Amino acid sequence: MDILRKGFEVVENRKRKAYLRAYRLAHKKEIAAKRKVYNLAHKKERKAYRLAHKKEIAEREKTYRLAHKKEINEKHRAYLFSHKKENTGWQKKYHQKHPEKQRIFNRKRRALKRGGQHKPYATNYVFERDNWVCQICGRKINRKLKYPNPRSGSIDHIVPLSKGGNDSPINVQATHLRCNVGKHAINKGQLRLFN
Repeated sequence: MDILRKGFEVVENRKRKAYLRAYRLAHKKEIAAKRKVYNLAHKKERKAYRLAHKKEIAEREKTYRLAHKKEINEKHRAYLFSHKKENTGWQKKYHQKHPEKQRIFNRKRRALKRGGQHKPYATNYVFERDNWVCQICGRKINRKLKYPNPRSGSIDHIVPLSKGGNDSPINVQATHLRCNVGKHAINKGQLRLFN
């Protein structure tokens, strides 16, 4: 009798789920409108609850993330893979609008990856400090030239990141791109110091 009852319950559950799914599809707009009204009516209550139980909620989320780390990472990877074009398009647009932020992020990532420290600085600050003079060859850097040009400006680490140098204003100097590339990861020291 127990087997028959369980089988009957399984069939009933399937019927109920199918009915609910069909109902939701047929009344999609009505359900959305009701949810919107309900959410607006209870918005203040939910906000007050979250503020009152902030630490508990954070602790719960932290334990959940730790317990389901693999699942979260897999979902995240799957999402990034399925939305690859959207993400790259968004990133390109953001980097085009904020190139300085991207440079700072890249420098920080490289420094921390190699065990060094990072202190944020603006590229223009280094060029202005060094009077737009290459600290390796001693010639002027043309402000108008941009990246692929070998005589364009470049930021060089005096003590290279690969040799344990930090990414901070004290350890960087203005150079030509070709001088910087030709220097490789050699510690040549700073040629000139300006006030």
